[in-house]
Amino acid sequence: MARLYYTGKVVVQIEKTYEYAGHFGIVFHVSQLVVLPDHRARLRELHISEAKGAHYEVNTMLVALYDRMQAGNRACEMKVAISQALSRQQADRLNSQRIDVIAVIGGYFGGAATLLLTPVFGSLVGSAAASLTEPHLPIYHSGDIIVSIQASVSGGIGPQRSASSMIIKNQG
Repeated sequence: MARLYYTGKVVVQIEKTYEYAGHFGIVFHVSQLVVLPDHRARLRELHISEAKGAHYEVNTMLVALYDRMQAGNRACEMKVAISQALSRQQADRLNSQRIDVIAVIGGYFGGAATLLLTPVFGSLVGSAAASLTEPHLPIYHSGDIIVSIQASVSGGIGPQRSASSMIIKNQG
């Protein structure tokens, strides 16, 4: 097993690293970590080179997710997946999914309102639902990097799982 070092001391046990090709050919570098309670304070010191200049934001997200897991004295297994920079085609395909999601949500709420009330009211409800959804969905650009962190803890009240993600915007 590999170990991640910081200033000569073992910080976190790295169980495994690998690359994963996801939808639209997006390639992620994945590191599986086991974080023990004594290592929580050292998570901010990790340098995750794939995160480029945003490693502080990734570390902050890693600590926040670990804290949300309330692992207590149990080991927390975490996976950190960081994509390679998106190409223009990959960003366009992700953005086209965004448009599909907006259309589905607008159609769902508009259809339900049409069945319950009138077609005119249904159209207004559908448009409102789509308008409210749109600002909450990300817009991708070429060069953006997708970060996803998953965590799981076994024991206590049973297995617990949680995840968090972010987009590192292209600075160039």
